[in-house]
Amino acid sequence: MIANITTILYILSVSDESINSGTLQKGTAISRIDDDDGFQIYKYSNYLTSSDDTDSDSNDNFEVIPFIEENMYLVSGKFSVKDGSINVNITTNVHIPLDKEDIPTMKPTVHLLGRTMNYAQLSEMGYTLQIQVKPYLSKEQFNTFSINLTHPSNGRFKNAITKAKKNSTIYTTGLFFFADDQLYCEILEFQFVTAKAETESSISVPWKAKTNSHAGSSSSAIKKRIDLIRQNLVTKAPPSTSPSATDTTNSSIQNRKNKRKTTTTKISEIAKSLQNQEIENNNNDQEKIDDDVEIIEINEETIDDEEDDDVQAIAKRVTRSKKRKTNKG
Repeated sequence: MIANITTILYILSVSDESINSGTLQKGTAISRIDDDDGFQIYKYSNYLTSSDDTDSDSNDNFEVIPFIEENMYLVSGKFSVKDGSINVNITTNVHIPLDKEDIPTMKPTVHLLGRTMNYAQLSEMGYTLQIQVKPYLSKEQFNTFSINLTHPSNGRFKNAITKAKKNSTIYTTGLFFFADDQLYCEILEFQFVTAKAETESSISVPWKAKTNSHAGSSSSAIKKRIDLIRQNLVTKAPPSTSPSATDTTNSSIQNRKNKRKTTTTKISEIAKSLQNQEIENNNNDQEKIDDDVEIIEINEETIDDEEDDDVQAIAKRVTRSKKRKTNKG
């Protein structure tokens, strides 16, 4: 989260420490916060790149100059608060060539991105809204702290503050100060980062109702189709399917059996008739006739796949055999 501060510092102490390719300055500073004797104490860290680092272009982006004791600087940086102490990591500084007796009065200006802890409270002093901020300065300086945002009861951000809900994310700019060991910020700018603050939108979208209506009718039609399909699947008999290979084979076998039965009947009748005729005409040829009948019965087992034409041919052969026997007699 964001917690930036801008103020004028009067440097009380400086200590230099070599780190990586530069120098880290640490020390203590104060700022004048009112026209009386009010002041605020800061602990700062000011990182300076090495003068030998000619490839570095960091100083082209922002100005960072070494601090000198008993000098004044307009500074900006990230800050956190712990145990009543304000820790600042300087990102920019500008030297102010004034004597220490002429240090100007300036309340720190802060930029905060935080999460609301509760609803705004109204009192005779105006609105108070507490937010929680968790900025990152370093591994050692990663502390969460709370700030009370204040605003007049008839101020221009009244509506926004009263609509803020718990856990809404807001961004604000204001004047930073202590009171009874608590942190306060008098709001100068205020805006929501998330939409949790608004219970409902006051904007009426003209095409929304029509879109919703179309969506509802479409959904209803689809639902009806699904219900109809399910109903048909339950009540309708299973559709007939094309015969499988097994069904075709079974049908063929059955046809062969029927054909065999019919063929057997015809041949038996022919054989029986032939036998009777042969007995009447010539008892001596009985043995031959029996042999012919036996041949016919053997042929019955081999004509399963024969057509009716084959049956007729067999009948003709038997008839010719009978005629030959008759002629001989």
